[in-house]
Amino acid sequence: MEHYQTPALFITEKKYIDYSIPGGVQRCTEEFVHYFEKAGYALTIFKVQPVVTVLKRIKIKLGLETYDLYEADQYLEEITAAVISGNIKIVLFNQLNLAHWTDALKKRLPDDVRFIGLSHGNESGDYLHEATNTGRTTFLQTWRLGKLLVKEHHLFRHLLNGVITISEHDSYINQWLGAGNVLYLPRILQPDLISWIPVPDTIGFVGTLNHLPNLQGITDMAEALTARNFSGQLRLAGGPPETGYDLAKKYPFIHYSGALTETELRKEVASWSVFLNPVFWYSRGSSTKLAQGLAWGLPVVSTPAGTRGYDLSDPDLCCADNTPASFVTKVLSTLASPSLLSALKQTAENNTKTFNLEPWLLQLRLFVAKITGTDA
Repeated sequence: MEHYQTPALFITEKKYIDYSIPGGVQRCTEEFVHYFEKAGYALTIFKVQPVVTVLKRIKIKLGLETYDLYEADQYLEEITAAVISGNIKIVLFNQLNLAHWTDALKKRLPDDVRFIGLSHGNESGDYLHEATNTGRTTFLQTWRLGKLLVKEHHLFRHLLNGVITISEHDSYINQWLGAGNVLYLPRILQPDLISWIPVPDTIGFVGTLNHLPNLQGITDMAEALTARNFSGQLRLAGGPPETGYDLAKKYPFIHYSGALTETELRKEVASWSVFLNPVFWYSRGSSTKLAQGLAWGLPVVSTPAGTRGYDLSDPDLCCADNTPASFVTKVLSTLASPSLLSALKQTAENNTKTFNLEPWLLQLRLFVAKITGTDA
């Protein structure tokens, strides 16, 4: 059908497409591209880079940057030419910090062009947790939170024609902020099994170590392991190195493996008895690392919050609640029981084998059709 060749422009920061070691944003970007291409859209990838002026550096240092790191001016003519020459009616913004370009583009493009934001997570929700985590919130933090909320409302209510999220929780937040058309697409699960040769009492975590939800998760988990006199090894993979080494220095059972390439990482995780997903609060977006552990067929332990953004057929990987104590209890009981370890590995394989992409592709086509006023 002709519809399945519908052209669309995919605007993204360059580093989320061109990279050597993928992080969460890169993996989510890959999945958005995969969803649209599998749904029958011919994507033109348009790469941009932030313009960090002296004023913006000051704003970042003071914690005042609010969706204004990227400037559209230098790209407007090229984007306009690409849309018009390609007869493109769908413009996709990879991450909402680019979506304010809609304002300038609407003045240049035909009225029937539609703009969709691809959200990797709600910025204000994460920042609320960060600003209140220390117990004392400053005036500047309060100002920034308010500014983020006002800008998000403007994006959702007045600029974008639709928003696609990577978790149902974000969908509800975006609707509360004014989004009229919202679609949730879960993380894609597909088997990519590795040769698993576990080392007893060895558990591991991979992710950006200084990202606040990750760092808090590791620290809270390490404290709970300390309270339970954990005698095994917790191995950390990811960057930046200084954070990894600091954590290894603080907790004697932590070993920092480094920021690894994909090949090195597969070799590293093959020795882990349990792949950890310690998420103790509902931070933005979804935990992309969980999809990695499941795809590799590793025994994975997660919290319920850590499974946000997933369509799981077998939820046995979850602990009882979103507390470090419950998480560590499930980890330690699994390590102590070969049968539980085997069952947890089977849980991972069950989830990747049963995930069905097709219903979600249909929802995507229907969502875009509603926005553009065309047939799905």
